[in-house]
Parts: sequence; C-alpha cells; structure tokens
Amino acid sequence: MKFKLISEDFPDGKNVDWPAVPGTGDWVSFHYRGGTTNQAVKRVEYHADADGNLTEVTVELTY
Repeated sequence: MKFKLISEDFPDGKNVDWPAVPGTGDWVSFHYRGGTTNQAVKRVEYHADADGNLTEVTVELTY
C-alpha cells in the first residue's frame, strides 16, 4: 500500500510502498549508515473522496 510518512526527518513527507499501514502507537525503524532511528506512529489520517473511496493515507511519526 502506498502512503506518506511525515516526521522531523521528512517534514515534506516521504512516500513509501509497504504491505500495511502501521497503526497509532506502533514503532517504525529506519536504518542509515550511521545507525538506526526508531519513531513511534503518532497519528494516522485516512483521506477519502466524496464517494467514500480511499484517496490517501498520511502517517505522522514522532520520536
């Protein structure tokens, strides 16, 4: 599923394609050359059009 992550590391958002959307309270880990950062899911927003079709999911992360 394609959705957008927003955090201090990605203030303009980072589009990802993961098998599932993490839920509020879940932890997401990003591995970099310098180490790993772990961020908690603060909020998940589901956006729909007027017909109720899912158009976008936004996941906000926090440290």
